[in-house]
Amino acid sequence: MAANKLPERQELENLWRGHLREARVRYEEASRLFRATWGEHFERRLTEDPTFAIQNARQAEVKALNEYVRVLKIFTDLVLHGKVPDVEDQK
Repeated sequence: MAANKLPERQELENLWRGHLREARVRYEEASRLFRATWGEHFERRLTEDPTFAIQNARQAEVKALNEYVRVLKIFTDLVLHGKVPDVEDQK
């Protein structure tokens, strides 16, 4: 019976490994955009009040980081503890 569960778990691990990779890429891109926005507005002084652009870039970075951490926790729980993610986690 354990042999039947192994492919299912491996498939789940592969699925969540892909989700983790995608979340990391989104976070890295958001972080890169934040740094670019910061540099554009503070180093080059493109606008007098860069607050809005920087806040938006920072919020996007934080949102992407939170999603990466969420997916990393799910993946870690699955791989290390065998905890199958809830259906709600898969959204």
